[in-house]
Amino acid sequence: MEAHPELRTDRLLLRPWRFEDVADVMDYATDAEWARFLAVPDPYVRRSAEEFIANAIVADLEVHRQWAIVHEGKVSGGINLTIHDPGSAEMGYSIARPLWGRGLMTEAATAVIAYGFGEWGLARIQATADVRNKGSWRVMEKVGMQREGVLRSHRLIRDERIDDVLYAILRDGWSPPKHPRESADAEPLPEVSTPRLLLRPFRLDDVDDVFAFASDPEWSRYLEVPVPYTRRSAEQFLARAVVTGSGGKLRWAIAHEGRASGFLNLTLESPGAAEVGYGIARPLWGQGLATEAVTAAITHGFESLGLSRIYAYAPVEHEGSWRVMEKVGMQREGVLRSHRLIRDERIDDVLYAIVRDEWAGAE
Repeated sequence: MEAHPELRTDRLLLRPWRFEDVADVMDYATDAEWARFLAVPDPYVRRSAEEFIANAIVADLEVHRQWAIVHEGKVSGGINLTIHDPGSAEMGYSIARPLWGRGLMTEAATAVIAYGFGEWGLARIQATADVRNKGSWRVMEKVGMQREGVLRSHRLIRDERIDDVLYAILRDGWSPPKHPRESADAEPLPEVSTPRLLLRPFRLDDVDDVFAFASDPEWSRYLEVPVPYTRRSAEQFLARAVVTGSGGKLRWAIAHEGRASGFLNLTLESPGAAEVGYGIARPLWGQGLATEAVTAAITHGFESLGLSRIYAYAPVEHEGSWRVMEKVGMQREGVLRSHRLIRDERIDDVLYAIVRDEWAGAE
């Protein structure tokens, strides 16, 4: 049987449910407004969360897949696909109330629809929602579903029979969502100069330089890169960089004294936010070069792209990385527990961010 996959979007991780998710579920599911249109226990107690997660874990993956929606390291909702007939499935979803109105549910639903049509080979995906729950059926419309009708007296919620709106999307009328970089008007990645660096697009002839710094085990200790790092790893990295160097993901080579000596990413989100990521060759550590590069990325984000917020994260043990964040004016916002998997170990990340109003360049 195929393993239950993880799905990633710009801002979310969709992954299988775990026993340790109980506390996070309790945080959002005990909110009466969140539960208003859902057929969930009332009152919602810890046992309710435990049973929900247990059912998700033992579900038959051939016909039912449930994902926890993880946002900034915290489980903040769920989404599922259930096959009722060959080639046809129903999607259900919910997300914590503090995250409403930010497009996150649409982001998760888009990923699951892509999975359903692509990996599961479905022909039709449908969803229903209480006719009074406009926020939910607007999600359906945003992902391309069409309204097919109203199911009268369809469900019993808190001793009341309710009407549901029915939406559906067919594979024949669906196209995979385009990343911003795929749009025809995506601008080329600009070169950015600093006193000691040139931030420029990666080139295929950077392969020797990339292999030189990325094959250093100490450099890659806290990064999600292949181990061991081979020349083929460098070639694959550069191939991806060349085709994703503009639009939704700005990916610069950090050039120092004519050599590609690191990377700098600015991954755009909607609306007005981006994540900055970086790494620089170990011989250049301690010279303020990473700070110089990240400052340039933040300046570009706020001045040229009109961003409102730029954030970054790094392993809690990687003080050198999060000190860079502090030097460029970012503020620590929290710790993302068990946030990422690096070398088969789940690690905690510190989360930093800077907003436009805090940025010194705006003065």
